[in-house]
Amino acid sequence: MVNRRTTYAVWALALVATAHMAAAATVRVSGDNTWKVFIDGELMAESADWQAPTTTEFDLDKNGRALIAIYVHDAEPGAAGVGGMLADIQLDDGTYIPTAEDETGWICDTSVPGVVIDDRDDGWETPGFDDSAWIPLTYYDLFGGGVWGFGAAAMTAKFGDPEVEAFWCWCMPNNETDEVYFHYRIGSLAVESDGKLATAWGSLKDDR
Repeated sequence: MVNRRTTYAVWALALVATAHMAAAATVRVSGDNTWKVFIDGELMAESADWQAPTTTEFDLDKNGRALIAIYVHDAEPGAAGVGGMLADIQLDDGTYIPTAEDETGWICDTSVPGVVIDDRDDGWETPGFDDSAWIPLTYYDLFGGGVWGFGAAAMTAKFGDPEVEAFWCWCMPNNETDEVYFHYRIGSLAVESDGKLATAWGSLKDDR
């Protein structure tokens, strides 16, 4: 026999989740030197001027999910220069998600060392891609400081509101890797190694 109290609690939880579920989002991105922004596999923005960040508005699916995939190329190979990426996500429910150490949903991957021209064609930008082996980001300076600090005024004018609270980041040392790929999954965790999407809710079981 199903426990009615448990059933009611699960129904109430689902109702609250639906009431507060985000339906749309905005992602703002800058990359040194060039970058591309994909939403659920579709190229939505690209640029080659890190002082002119891109802003992309998009809808989430009916379950409040979306994959943000960002590719950044550092044009100065190896130790000749340092790469950087800075991004934040704003959901229409008021949630703010910057690139920062306490936002563990951000993960990354790199290309084969020494490869300068991007030729990746394994579907890394699509929602079904297995990113379970990807690693946490390496963080550097808060927006406005560090080696990119001199461009903050121009970037702030482009960003608009809200104020940027993101950190510049990379995948492993930014003077070693030149081709970097980033993921953030809104509404879900990383894809598990067996290809199944691991949702943030987990599984609910009825008391019997």
